This record gives sequence, C-alpha cells and structure tokens, in this order.
Amino acid sequence: MTVKAAAAKRPMSASARKARNLNILRIAALAIIVIIVLIPFYISFLYSIKTHSDISLNRLAWPQNPTLDNYRRVINENKYVGIGFKNSLLTTIPTVVILLFATSMASYVLARNSGPFYKVMYSIFISGVLVPFQCIMLPLYMNIYNLGLVSTNLGFILARSGLQVSISVLAITGFVKGIPRELEQAAAIDGCGKFGTFWRIVFPLMMPINVTQGVLNTLYVWNDYSTAVVLLRDDSSRTLPLAQIIYFGENMSELNLAFAFFMLAMLPVLVLYLCTQRFIVSGIMSGAVKG
Repeated sequence: MTVKAAAAKRPMSASARKARNLNILRIAALAIIVIIVLIPFYISFLYSIKTHSDISLNRLAWPQNPTLDNYRRVINENKYVGIGFKNSLLTTIPTVVILLFATSMASYVLARNSGPFYKVMYSIFISGVLVPFQCIMLPLYMNIYNLGLVSTNLGFILARSGLQVSISVLAITGFVKGIPRELEQAAAIDGCGKFGTFWRIVFPLMMPINVTQGVLNTLYVWNDYSTAVVLLRDDSSRTLPLAQIIYFGENMSELNLAFAFFMLAMLPVLVLYLCTQRFIVSGIMSGAVKG
C-alpha cells in the first residue's frame, strides 16, 4: 500500500473536520451574499429587455422574446437623456474634485493636531453624518435661493459638496492617523515645510482612501435624487435621476423603459468602480481601524 493510499484511509482528525466544515460554511455564506448582491442587477437587466406586456405576465421569468428596443427608445425618445448625462457629469466631477482636495487637507490638520480646538472642529465636521437631509432641506433651499443658484450646476455642486464633507472627513482622518509621523519628521529634517510635506509625502500615501472616497462620492452625487429634486427646478438643469422619473406617471409606470434607463445610467459608475476596485477595500479598512 502506498503512502497516499494509507493517508487516504486514515480517519480525519476532529480539528481537520472542523476546519473543513468551517470552510464549507464560509463558501456557502459567500455564495448567499453574492446571490443577494446580484439579484437586483439581474432583475434590472431582466426588466430592461422585456416588453411592457411581458412584465405584466410574469415579472421574474426570462422573456420569450428579449429585446434591446427599450434602450433604443430611451436614447431616442427621452429628450432628457442627453441633458441628464451632461448635467450629471458637470456636477459630479467638480464635486468629487473639490471634496478630494478640501477634505484631504482638513483631515490631515485634524489628524495631526490633538488640541481642544481641533477636537471640537472634528466633532462639528462629523456631526453632519447624524443630521437627516429632511432637517436641512428647507434651509438649504432658502440659502441656495438667496444666492440665486437654484436650478444651476454651481448651486448643486456647492450643496452636494457640503453634504459629503462629514463622511469624507470621518473616513480620511482615520486613514491619516495610520500614516507614520516619522515620514513627516524625516521630511522636516531635510528642510521640507508643512505644505511641501503634505503634498509630497502624505497626499500620495492617501491614494487608497482618496480613491475610495472618490468612488463613493461619485456614486452619491451621480445617483442623488433628494437634493436634485429640491434644487433643480428647471428642465434644462435635470440630472439623470430627474430624467428617469418621466417613466413613472400618475396612472401608469413604464418599468421596462425605466430599468433600461437605469442600466445606461449605471454604466459610468460601474466602469469607474471596476477600474479602482483594488484601492477600495484597503481604503475602507484603513480608514475604519483608526478613530
């Protein structure tokens, strides 16, 4: 009898069986999570290739005659598609860039100073996470209205930048606390000032959390409906979420066209996520372990 055959007949130890069972449970749990995550994407794509009658007959069954005509109709018939994409790009990109630089510098200062003033400022910054949008909806509209920026991209950029500051500062400050101070001390010995130390040493090391926050902020701004419906009153200022609501009428909803629109609107953010996913997990974990 060979050694491999003898090992195969040898009874498995209790620890080996426990490890195998745990591995099976881990794989099963991951499979369930993947299925739960993919179900909304499956339903969205399924509805986007169905006709209106197919949705009424059987909502979750694969259509007998799948069609891409819904995508053609969305592009050709919805006059707000082009307007929505243009306004979403013109508001999302500046907002993400403003947050990138403003919150990075603010978080660095808050992370590297522990005096009472900085602790109070940090508390004020992150307290915005606890405030529901409904509580500030009216004051936000009144302030933007008084500035004459209602239904403008600039007004929306200012509002969304302010709304995202709290969560961005919370995540980035925790990440900066994990960057060794010795690097900054070495730069100071070489004659580098605070400004140069931040941009040459610290800011490049913040790439994982900055990319993570960039993707999350892009997602929040790109899909924002609440702020857009309050501030963007004119048809010419509609973003993509506002361009989609034309498919939901008082007496009828065209779900097949709405989901086709949703799939098209999701593509830019999905591509961005796939291109930056290697930074996202490390950025989230690093920003979460420091307080």
